Amino acid sequence: MTRIARRSTDKKNSWVAPWFGLIWIGLALALSAFYFWSASRLLNTSSPVTQASILHAYLESDAAVEAEEVDTAPPMFDSSFAEYLKKGLTRYINDYDGGRPYSYKDTTYAHRHPDRENATLPFWFKKVFPLNKHLTPDKQGCFVHVGKAGGSTIGCMLGFVIHCGEDPKTNFQSVPSLLTATTAHSFHRSVYDCSDEAAYYLFTIRNPLARALSAFNYAKPDLSEKHPFSKKFKDKEIYVDCDFWTLNDFAERGLRKGSSNDASDECRDRAKKALLGTEDNLVHWYFNYQYYYEAMPPDADIVVIRNEHIVDDWNTVETLLGGAADVTKESLPVNNQYEKKPEEIYLSDTAKVVLCETLCNEIQVYKMILKRAQNIKKEQYIESMQELITSCPKEAMEESCSDEMPDISWKVEKAKGKLIH
Repeated sequence: MTRIARRSTDKKNSWVAPWFGLIWIGLALALSAFYFWSASRLLNTSSPVTQASILHAYLESDAAVEAEEVDTAPPMFDSSFAEYLKKGLTRYINDYDGGRPYSYKDTTYAHRHPDRENATLPFWFKKVFPLNKHLTPDKQGCFVHVGKAGGSTIGCMLGFVIHCGEDPKTNFQSVPSLLTATTAHSFHRSVYDCSDEAAYYLFTIRNPLARALSAFNYAKPDLSEKHPFSKKFKDKEIYVDCDFWTLNDFAERGLRKGSSNDASDECRDRAKKALLGTEDNLVHWYFNYQYYYEAMPPDADIVVIRNEHIVDDWNTVETLLGGAADVTKESLPVNNQYEKKPEEIYLSDTAKVVLCETLCNEIQVYKMILKRAQNIKKEQYIESMQELITSCPKEAMEESCSDEMPDISWKVEKAKGKLIH
């Protein structure tokens, strides 16, 4: 009787086993599909297909031709003059006693803004040593200090007074090199102190997503301070009014389309414009790659120092000028940094996708700067693209964006002024 009953029960439920099997197979297939989708989204940066795609894009650009021309071109300075400049600078650095920083007489800043009541260079645009009198304007370089891309470190190495410590006697960090001796002027934020005939434009650059994250945390107000908010930028609108205190929250609530959350339409609109640099909410989002690139003369000679490869790039620029590649990691000062909380650097996969989509045009400008950089060869370009792929794969591989490049001509014109001699 018991055996018959058991058989009867087994017969009733015999249909369950196949369906359970099918369900498990379906789940396995779904998980496999998700895994391969994730892999294709992140991409394998060591994949020959990926490397070939990046290399093809590079070789199709004018940058490849320009790189070949630079390889065969002589250094900017002949060896004797280069040695003369470096020796003079070394002697001055060794004898430096923390004296007052210099301001160069050939600055164009006051001429560009004759209508400003006090058109003098800010203190942090000056250098701690005088310009060599034999270095003519056409041999002087312009330091394009892109915010949150390692510019404070490079600026201190070049001898500019910026985030190099309160006491110049104990925080003097200039590196005796040809690059230091010839980089005479600087362009940072709204202050453009460079000649349009500069010998070269030295950019500091960084992975756009990493730079955006750093800039967001940098601008975050400390509400315990008496005056926590910027006088020049509308940072309160982002952090307090819209309650975006982490970039992850900013992206998921402020940028993600169709998300059901408590961010108002006004805050969503504000978030996108802030990241695009079309509204002056956060200082280093407002002054972005597009801004610095468009302010530069169209035919300018560009060199770059990548935040991820400071030593290598400093040395390649130095040899391009005619100097020696003798900077080491120990030569680098560390400036303008603070300890970050885990929630300040966390970005979900969703947040990364929407941030990269919004930063698409900024990423294209970043790639253009790399392609035009005379010290960046195809190996270095591929290296940077592989690094970019790990954070923004789609935008790294594509050459255009769904949104048009924002019109910021008004912002550039305001910074450069009108050069009147």
